[in-house]
Amino acid sequence: MKKVLVMSMILLAGVVMTACGNGKDQNGGNKKYDYLVLVNKYSKLPDNWEKNVNLVSAKNAWGEDIKIEVETYKHYKRLAKDLKDDGVEIELDSVYRSVKQQQELWDRWSKDPEKGIDYAKKYAAVPGYSEHHTGLAVDIVIRKDGKLIEENEDMIAEREIFEKIHKKLANYGFILRYLEGRDDITGYTYEPWHLRYVGSAKVAKKIMNDDITFEEYLGSVKDIKGTPEAIKYQIEKTLQKYFKDVYGDKIINSRFNVTKIYSDKEVEENEMIKSLKIGKKDVPFEVTYELQPADENDVDELLIPNGEYDKKLGWIKDISRLGILKYNDKTDGYSIDSFGTGW
Repeated sequence: MKKVLVMSMILLAGVVMTACGNGKDQNGGNKKYDYLVLVNKYSKLPDNWEKNVNLVSAKNAWGEDIKIEVETYKHYKRLAKDLKDDGVEIELDSVYRSVKQQQELWDRWSKDPEKGIDYAKKYAAVPGYSEHHTGLAVDIVIRKDGKLIEENEDMIAEREIFEKIHKKLANYGFILRYLEGRDDITGYTYEPWHLRYVGSAKVAKKIMNDDITFEEYLGSVKDIKGTPEAIKYQIEKTLQKYFKDVYGDKIINSRFNVTKIYSDKEVEENEMIKSLKIGKKDVPFEVTYELQPADENDVDELLIPNGEYDKKLGWIKDISRLGILKYNDKTDGYSIDSFGTGW
């Protein structure tokens, strides 16, 4: 999703993104947020992310105003300098996009008689589910022999240059987000230009050296209670399997917004939750989720009272439930328990 999306966003917005707060607390310091936040086709941007993220202004390769998260930009500039010293020139393409702008783009394309809803589904991420909302995802272009290489096909052909780029990413806290042949995991095909800042060279090196996706890294974290994003990922991953087991072929897809994860202290203070015999590695949670029925005839069976069916988009939306991510020490795996008990 390169120039066609970027240029449409610029034309649509007129001015650069102002939806986010400045990410400062009352003492002038940066608010803390998790650089390991997972946003993909199944996992929604956290509700408070945009008001907390600290964005700074920058210029892309065409001299257009863009926004990018402050630490991401700082480390991107170090990466770019290192690469330039090695004879490789990279420049920014697309970085931050607000949820509001993505929604406006989605509405504009879906209502366009020459494009329509099918075009929007193919070329625009669902608002709230684009990694570019975080400000941590960076699309780059290459400058070679004084000319920009910007088209997807031309970029992919520059394997030797991208090999040099990818080798240096982890030193500055970046990973290659969409690996070749891993679209069944990431939801996207190979994009050598799409980089992601994860806030730590140590974490980045683990991901890059092990040749794994970001999703696989989060899934491999053993002590998930020490990593909020690993908890969130395990909940979403396990819910996907749970829904398939419960509904079978009646759903095509599911996506999630984990709105609350109960701490051990909250469990101890809540007699109702304690009565469910929460183990040390179990995690009570609240989630808002959406289901895509395989057939409209299945809607009534899938529709929970607090949800609604969007016939145009084909999703049952905004269903809120409670549940427990239950750990099984025999399999070292997780299942969903007491889902929707209404504590």
